[in-house]
This record gives sequence, C-alpha cells and structure tokens, in this order.
Amino acid sequence: MSGIQPPPHWKRWTSTFVLLTLLAFAQAAIADDVRIRVTDPQGRPLANAAVMLRWQNAPPPESDPPPAVMSQRDMAFVPHTLAIPVHTSVTFPNFDPTRHHVYSFSEAKTFDIKLYVGFPQRPERFDKAGVVAIGCNIHDDMRAFIVVSDAPRIAVTDKSGHALIKDVPAVPRKVEVWHEWLSHGENAAIRRLAADIHSMHVPIDIAPPPAPPPRDENSLQQRFDRIAQ
Repeated sequence: MSGIQPPPHWKRWTSTFVLLTLLAFAQAAIADDVRIRVTDPQGRPLANAAVMLRWQNAPPPESDPPPAVMSQRDMAFVPHTLAIPVHTSVTFPNFDPTRHHVYSFSEAKTFDIKLYVGFPQRPERFDKAGVVAIGCNIHDDMRAFIVVSDAPRIAVTDKSGHALIKDVPAVPRKVEVWHEWLSHGENAAIRRLAADIHSMHVPIDIAPPPAPPPRDENSLQQRFDRIAQ
C-alpha cells in the first residue's frame, strides 16, 4: 500500500526553497575587499580614523587574537591610533633614549607602566570594547588612542583617509567610524553598506582641538628631559 503522495506544486515549492537557500549561502560565502574613505565635511582626508564593519551572523571575536604593538619613538606613540580586536594583548616598547611613563584612566582599560626604557615587563590585555586614551605622565604632548572592538573587521585610515578591509562577506553591513575629533559627543559615525557595494565615502563632522600652547622651558617635562639626557 503506497503512502499519501504530496501534491505536485509542493515539490516545486520545496525545490525553489532549497535553491534560494543554496544561493543565500553561496552569496554569504563570497568575500571581497571593502574600501572606506573618511573625510571632514570639506572633503579633506582624515587619518587615524578607526573603521569597523558589522553584519548579522558574524563569527564571535577570537578568545586569543594575535598580539599588537604601540611603540614610543621620537617622543610620540606609534601608531597614533591602534584598532584591535577585544582580548588583544598590546606591548608598549620605548625606543627613545629618555624614559616614559605610559598610562590610561579610560573606562575600557586602566593601567599604569611606570618610568622605563626598552620593553616593559609584560604586555597589557584589552578585554573590554571601547576607546582607550593613552598618555605619558612625563611628556604631556604624547597622546594616542587604542580602539578595542568586538566587530568582525576593523582597520585604521592612512594619510589619504583610506582604510582597506579585506575578506568581507557580500551581505548587508554596518559601517562604524570613530575619530578623536568627532564632534557633538558622538561615539561613532554609522552608515549602511549594501551587499553589492565595495567602497564608501564617509564624511564626518569634526571639532579639531586647539593648537598646543608654547612649550615652557621651566615645565616638568623640560626639567625631566634635561635630567634624563
């Protein structure tokens, strides 16, 4: 005795559903590079902008991503803006002849590496997403930022304002851009990027900081520099 046979149109619907599902998986499997250009409202390029891409069903962040480095060279942090995945360990080598005292009071990460030259005793691990402002307790004009993100793809713009983000699935994505000069108290500028678009121009409102005051020869920084030489 044969079982109940499904109606002919049921088979057609099933085949169509399977085909659409396979096409969706195939589209998600296709990955390409995405280029984001960040400028001010006048079109001038903005370097050191952190660019993050998000999409639905993205894999979770790695528990132990590769380590990163923020150096101190010529009385400056290099790079000025470092974008890292959450859970990344960062080393702060000092290649200057004078000692530095690296610290942060940011909510996302608080740490304090007292006066040293060369490599500190251990790296610092960044387990909370957020923006971490970095400074030197001796040299006030030394400033930098570490953007800790749980986004699946992150990058930093170069001098021309461009960020190249590789291996991005062809699905609808959200673009988040952070820059230290973002105005109006914004945490990030957010845009939408369609699945078939591989480049985007993101102008953001900025409020550049005032010019630094003239250096005081009697300042703590100057006195320390003379002693350390």
